[in-house]
Amino acid sequence: MTDTTPTPKPPFIVDFWETVFRWLGKVSLFALVRKVFKSTHGSGRFVDAWALSHVFLSIASVPLVLYIPSVWVGGVIAGYAFLRVFEVVVYQMNVLLFDEYRAKRAGKSYALHGYRRMILLLIQNYFEIIFWFAAQYAFFSQIFDFTVPGSNESVLGAVYTSFVVMTSFGFYNVTPLSVLAYTIVIAQAVIGLFMTLLSLARFIGLIPNPETMDQTEKP
Repeated sequence: MTDTTPTPKPPFIVDFWETVFRWLGKVSLFALVRKVFKSTHGSGRFVDAWALSHVFLSIASVPLVLYIPSVWVGGVIAGYAFLRVFEVVVYQMNVLLFDEYRAKRAGKSYALHGYRRMILLLIQNYFEIIFWFAAQYAFFSQIFDFTVPGSNESVLGAVYTSFVVMTSFGFYNVTPLSVLAYTIVIAQAVIGLFMTLLSLARFIGLIPNPETMDQTEKP
C-alpha cells in the first residue's frame, strides 16, 4: 500500500523577501560603484570609507540646505538623502537577515569582519540617517508645521526635529501638512524603530564581555 499523503510545500516567505532585498541591493549607488570598481568586492576598508564619508556628508548637508539659497542645491541634497537612506536600510536588512542565509544556501562559508565593527557601522548609519532627515525637514519646511518657531531655520533645530522623530523621545516638533510630509515622518519613524530594536538587539549581545576584577561578578 502506497502512502498518498501529499508532501507539504516548504515555506516561501524567507525566499520571497530574500529575493526582494537581493534585487533592491542591486539598485543602490553603492552597488553601482562596486560594479564599476570590481577590486572593491570583499574590501572591508572600502565599505568603512564609504560609510564614514557619508556620515560627514550627511552632517554637512544640513547647513548646506539651510544657508545656500538655491533650490537646485537643496533639491539635489534632498534627492540624494532619499537614495542614501534607502541604501542604508536595504544594506542593513541584507546584513542582518539574508547575507548569511544566501551563503549557507550556496554552500559557502560566511563570517563578519568583526562584531564591534558592525556595531560601529550601525551606529554611524543611525546618526547619518538623523542628519539626512534633518536636511529633508529643512528643505521641505513649507509642508510642515513646526511647534518651536524657527526650529526649521537652524541646524540644531532641524537635527532636534529629526532626532525626536527617529527616536520618538519627547514631543514631536513637526506636524505633517501633506502626503509627502506624512511619508517622510512615517518613513523615519519606521526606520528608527527598525534600527533601534532589530539591529541593536542582533549585535549588542555578541560583544565579548571584558574580564572583571570584582570576585562577586566572576562566574
